[in-house]
Amino acid sequence: MASCFITFKDGATFSRRWTVYDGIIQIVIKELYLLENGKPLAGWLTLQIPLEEEDDDQRAESGYGFYQETTGKWINRSLDTRSLTEENQKLFWKAIENGRKNLHNPELENYSDLSIEYFECFYEMYQFSIQGVPPEEYSHTTISGPCSQKNGPGWE
Repeated sequence: MASCFITFKDGATFSRRWTVYDGIIQIVIKELYLLENGKPLAGWLTLQIPLEEEDDDQRAESGYGFYQETTGKWINRSLDTRSLTEENQKLFWKAIENGRKNLHNPELENYSDLSIEYFECFYEMYQFSIQGVPPEEYSHTTISGPCSQKNGPGWE
């Protein structure tokens, strides 16, 4: 059952099981640490998925979200990429591009536990969004209206 959501610039939404969401965000984090100016966004995204150092008894898990004892917050597995600053949107998608190359690199067989097929589904939707394909043709859910949220670093 779908329990996570990543919204593209055109309002289309990728929706899969929470483990796929976590896997995509983990790839983005890994790649952001290698990009100039990527560390602040990587740090923020790290708090949007369960922390590796937390035991299961420190985290209440429900699939679509979890309670993170370290921060004392409930975190929903939902990211509208339009809520990031323009710079952070560019960094996020650059990390996706770089992550895709590494996911397909046979020399990096332990790069990620995420299924290449799931990542490719997400990546194909990303390509549709930048090519101007009408979001109704590929979105997994209802098309999101305009985004008024401001998430992540850089909004000061």
